[in-house]
Amino acid sequence: MIICCGEIMNVEILKQKILYKISEDELKKRIDEKIMDNSGLLNEEGALILISQELGIDVTYDDEDDEDEYEFTIKDIEEGQRNVEVTGKIIRTSEIRKFRRKDGSEGKMASIVIADNTGSIRLTLWNDKIDLIAGLKKGDVVKIENAFSRTWNNRLELNSGSDLKIEKLETYDESKYPVLKESYKILELVPNLSATIKGEVVASYEKKEFNKRDGSLGKLKSFILKDDSGSIRVTLWDDLADYEVNTGDKVELEGYVKQGFRGLEISANKINILEKGSPKEALEVTDVDISNVPNYEEKLVNVKGRITNISGIRNVEFKDRSAELQEIYLTDSTGRLKVSFWGNNIKLLEDLNEGDTVKITNCKVRTYLDREGNKKAGLTVTYQSKIIKDENIDAPEYEKKIYKIKDIIDGNVNEIDKNNITTIGRVYRVFDIREFEREGGTSIGKVRGIVIEDETGRIRVSLWDKDAELDIKEGDIVKIVNGYVKENGEYLDLNIGRMGRIIINPKDVELKSVRKFIADLEEGDAVEIRGTIVDYRKQELILYLCPNCRKRTVLIEGEYHCNECGEVKPDEVLVSTLVVDDGTGNISCRLYGNNVEKITGMTKEDLKDTNLEILDNLIGEEFVFYGTSTIRNDELEFSVKGVSKVDLDREIELLKDF
Repeated sequence: MIICCGEIMNVEILKQKILYKISEDELKKRIDEKIMDNSGLLNEEGALILISQELGIDVTYDDEDDEDEYEFTIKDIEEGQRNVEVTGKIIRTSEIRKFRRKDGSEGKMASIVIADNTGSIRLTLWNDKIDLIAGLKKGDVVKIENAFSRTWNNRLELNSGSDLKIEKLETYDESKYPVLKESYKILELVPNLSATIKGEVVASYEKKEFNKRDGSLGKLKSFILKDDSGSIRVTLWDDLADYEVNTGDKVELEGYVKQGFRGLEISANKINILEKGSPKEALEVTDVDISNVPNYEEKLVNVKGRITNISGIRNVEFKDRSAELQEIYLTDSTGRLKVSFWGNNIKLLEDLNEGDTVKITNCKVRTYLDREGNKKAGLTVTYQSKIIKDENIDAPEYEKKIYKIKDIIDGNVNEIDKNNITTIGRVYRVFDIREFEREGGTSIGKVRGIVIEDETGRIRVSLWDKDAELDIKEGDIVKIVNGYVKENGEYLDLNIGRMGRIIINPKDVELKSVRKFIADLEEGDAVEIRGTIVDYRKQELILYLCPNCRKRTVLIEGEYHCNECGEVKPDEVLVSTLVVDDGTGNISCRLYGNNVEKITGMTKEDLKDTNLEILDNLIGEEFVFYGTSTIRNDELEFSVKGVSKVDLDREIELLKDF
């Protein structure tokens, strides 16, 4: 702090005032000269006072200068706030746009973007409120009162209420707001700013083409621009994407600054090559062994090895946004490391599995210190990264043991697999999603339980957050990869770890089910039967159930009524009861929902418009049914969870077992 004339002034505030007059390089030079002229007896704070006096800057802090400014800053604004009062510098204004309302009348809207040193936000004004910004221009500092905040297109903004007020401030503390210049250093950029910057291209990526929503072809090219204050990603769109920009080029560009996924980005609307770079300046990406990756901090490298773990996709919350993340572990003969895939880069993992050998190009090296102070490294896949499968890559062998459910319950799991259990089961039961408040009330979490089974037993699986929302149905086959067991009261739960995932109906995976003859069925058997449909129960194909108590409703004068809950809008549930015979006996098989659609080959909407006689087409057809035998109305019945056509090759193998 600087003590001057009895008032205390923050060093950074004084420095910002000086930087309005001279550049950062010039300030540093003058500070060094002042300290040298005084034989080192003057410190930096004293030098700043002398320099400010030479420039005519008042170093005293005057409370009256900012008496009309609010302590409430832009970063303090949250969604849903009313009567927002904030001050900011106008960094962008829009043209007035006219539009036609539904009633045919004409409306108007315009906007301004204001910023302080904590962030920026747009204020949208409608109709007569546009008059409040008449005469205001870029660079003016304004006080806004009685606005309200909302999220629009995933971005927080201010909107004009009926009592909105906007006042231009004549006196204010300049250090609270960003500097508006003809040209900026990268470090000086803030979101929503239209700016001109210069720098050197340190990485240039390939042009990409994509289909726009209107069906037209879009193009984009991006590169990393660096100056002496920092670096930023630049994106060229459509025709500008055809511009030849290479590593080593020195460029000047104009564009719009926005908050991107990994920091600030700028979308350019004009670019000029000041100096072409020579080929030797081009960025070279090195193939690196995993053990050597920490030596390439913040550089791009290529790595290769075998994938040993693939995590599920999880949502990561930041202060100002959220993002999806998926991770893998890659192993070569020298070690193992984690590779992170953010946002759209997750698509690169769609066709990959544990055990694949791959080369991953253009990964950014990130380093950190572990708890013991050792330097560790991880990789982040970048925009220009590619994954190349190559079976000839030399990497340690991979073998993933798939455990039976009984072995998991009995604890017969290798020590090395305790927290990396992989198993396959058929979904026996699906519970409802339950929401809960996380510790500290920071957010709402979700959890759902399912029960899976194989021929050796059943176990409950807990699915959290994004996994809880997966479309899982009874009868589905699921593969749990890298799970861990946790005691939950008297039960054991199988949970999915951070580097684990759940795969629904995985390709090339067949779960052997217990096959029984109908005559041998007992209550509670979870098995499959094979038989011919010989009859069906004469009941409506659609049940209209109360959404609250799940009891049947009654149609009265065009409205559905529940005896317990009164008038309701019912849930429509497909149902069919088929009589199946396998030669040893017959049994009623009860099907619901998608299983009715599957066996009839018709959608729910189509079935609503058909007669019950549509089931006549199934008489004489043979199917394999998977489910559970239960007692209903004192008779054994089969509750179907899955149905499939007869596969003769599989039946031959099953006959061998019989």
